[in-house]
Formats: sequence, C-alpha cells, structure tokens
Amino acid sequence: MSKIRAIFFTLAVTSLLHPESAMDIIRRVDSNEDFVTQKYTATMVITRGSRELKKTMTGYGASRGEKAFIEFTNPADKGVKYLKLNNELWIYFPDADDIMKISGHMLRQGMMGSDLSYEDMMRAEKLEEDYSAKLLEDKTIRGRSCYQVELAAKTPEALFARQIIFVDKEWYTAHSVELYAHGGRLLKTMELQDIKLFQGKYVPTKTVIEDKRRKNSKTTLILHSIEINGELADSVFTHKNLRK
Repeated sequence: MSKIRAIFFTLAVTSLLHPESAMDIIRRVDSNEDFVTQKYTATMVITRGSRELKKTMTGYGASRGEKAFIEFTNPADKGVKYLKLNNELWIYFPDADDIMKISGHMLRQGMMGSDLSYEDMMRAEKLEEDYSAKLLEDKTIRGRSCYQVELAAKTPEALFARQIIFVDKEWYTAHSVELYAHGGRLLKTMELQDIKLFQGKYVPTKTVIEDKRRKNSKTTLILHSIEINGELADSVFTHKNLRK
C-alpha cells in the first residue's frame, strides 16, 4: 500500500470511529441543555454516612441558568428561598425575615449542607465557550455507548480546570462527569441517571453528586416534574419575590 493510500485509509477508519469532532459533540451537549425557561419540582437527598436528610423544592430558571429561583417546601426548611441573577446569589431566611447575599468564601460551602456548592449553583457556562475539547477512548456507561470527552479550561478563572464527560452517542447528554481542580485533584463526580425525554430535551431525573473532599458523603437530586420553555413572569426573579 502506498504512503498516500495508507494515510487516506487511516483517516477513513478514524472517521468511522469518531464521525464527529470533540467540539461538535460538546456543541450538541450545550444545545440539549439550552432553555429559555424551566419550572421543576425535586427532592434533594443528602447522605452523610448512615444519616439521611430529605429536602423538597420548587425551582425556576431562565436564560439557560443565568436566572434562578428556588423555594424549599419541606417542613424543616419551608420558605427558605434562593435567588440567582447572573453572578450574584441571595438567600432568604423566613424565621429571621432576612435576605443575605452569598459571596466570597461562602460560595464554596455546600447548599443546605449538600455536596452541591453555591459555586456549582452559580455555573451557567457554555462548554463550547469555556473549554477546549478532545476525544478519548469510547466507554459504555450503564449499557449506553458513550463518547469520552476531555475538557480543558481556556482560562484560569474557570471553576474546574479539567472535566471528563461521558456523552451518550444517541442522546448527546452526559451520563457521567468528573470535575478536576487546577492541581489535578479529582474534586467531584456526577452520575446522571434515569434520563428521559421532556419536550425535546433529554433530562436526567436522578443525579448523584459526590464531593471527593468529604468522606461517606453524597447528594442525590430526584426530579419529579419539569416544564421547559413555558411562560414565566419576570417577577419570579426579583428580590420582592424572596419575601412573598
């Protein structure tokens, strides 16, 4: 086989193995996660060793997560509310009738004691814009064939320096995510399970988050209902709504 034919043969085999580039895949992941508005109900289960706490909530989002409003509905936390506007976050405590802005080192704390930090809640990134991407070896996750994509942050300001995402080859949604610090340490893992189709979007109805800096700790988010791109009043995302 001539050298030129060998090159074309190699390119053809590579194309069959990976018909799309890493960035093409990430663009489709971003597209699946894009929304104008969303409204959902969910349960957060916080597990610490043998102890388990359950918290229920109603949440709203707009502009792909740039705006968010969450109200807790379980008896112990009833009336606790969160408001996110772009890069700012507030919490309302009904017992004290007080609104507090969360900033600085407080952003690294777990939301309601969970493995989901306030920094995580603030994320509304588009992977295509914030990371470079390359394909690694394909994997099978819970019986689904997945692309394995490695993401490297383009700027040091990114919350995670590196991510490994396992993307479903048919649905273009993540089944598993590994999040790494700038020093290379694995910080968190996310397992996205029971993925279902809602109004044209593939959405995990169960997400298990583990903060690897904690022992015997995990947080499970269980989605009960979701409405995507429905009508949602601008008044939802206001400080006034925190006190209602």
